[in-house]
Amino acid sequence: MLILRYQIVNQTPLTMNRADLRLVEFSVTKKVKSKKSKKSTSKKIKAIGYFHIWGTNADKKGNEKFFGLIEDANTGNLVEIDSKYIRFLTDDQVETLYEMAEKVLLADEQAEITEETAVAAE
Repeated sequence: MLILRYQIVNQTPLTMNRADLRLVEFSVTKKVKSKKSKKSTSKKIKAIGYFHIWGTNADKKGNEKFFGLIEDANTGNLVEIDSKYIRFLTDDQVETLYEMAEKVLLADEQAEITEETAVAAE
């Protein structure tokens, strides 16, 4: 049984813009198949996403398990992540991420300009 907790305002769910959501780092375990062998191995992958809401699930024994509903920043998919695998980012960490992304975008733009100049010169 899945129970999501959300605030109700005038009998409608509270909607949030992406700018209102907190950035989180979360870990997921993915199965990866080797190209050389048919064996698959589990690999822990860290990703960045937007936290939406807390929820609970009951396990087989009836114990409540807390999870967070996270929107993956790269794919836009919503995933349920166990609370122990979610880490909220501080303002400084968020600023560092934005600075790194800006540097990558500027480098890509510079490479594109260089490529266009080289094509025009030929």
